[in-house]
Amino acid sequence: MIGCSVQPLSDTGVMKNSTILVIGASVLAVALRFAEVPLSNFGCMAALALLCGSVIRSPLGVLVPLAVRLISDVLIYFKTDYGFFASWPFDYAAYLAIFFLLGRFVQPGSGTRVVGGSIAAAATYFLISNLGVWALTDYYPQTAAGLWQCYTMGLPFASGTFVGNILLGPAMFLVAHKMSVPAASATLRPAVAADE
Repeated sequence: MIGCSVQPLSDTGVMKNSTILVIGASVLAVALRFAEVPLSNFGCMAALALLCGSVIRSPLGVLVPLAVRLISDVLIYFKTDYGFFASWPFDYAAYLAIFFLLGRFVQPGSGTRVVGGSIAAAATYFLISNLGVWALTDYYPQTAAGLWQCYTMGLPFASGTFVGNILLGPAMFLVAHKMSVPAASATLRPAVAADE
């Protein structure tokens, strides 16, 4: 934690707070997938995978962003008849990569790493998901030039992904940091002498 030597209240309190935070971030991620926003694909799924990789110690924690994505894909499918795309395995693989490769290096309270991790998470999702579009569809030739064209054509759709994850990722980690540090009044209050 940057500039703070205060330790968390207890492992139990931190775990409870982390659970509340992950549930809240998951609800936000699902809600944003349905929200009508002017920025295409505005969301925080990559930030959720990054957060889970950071605050959930068990490797099974990766199931949280995967389940959130699966649930929202199913709901979108029933609402619109298109929740799953041919490249969906690559989308899910991107969350695996973010959780295991990036999430372990980003901790609440580590400002530069949080911002860098949020940018890296959005970029990882963009690179892996568009690789899937190129590899599993016939939209682009299966050549280096076709892959480059796929990435270039994906950029307009990525703006919301980048903005959402770069804004909401640090916000999630800030909340995680605030939830893991005891209130200043409880830990910094000067001791009062018994005879006063």
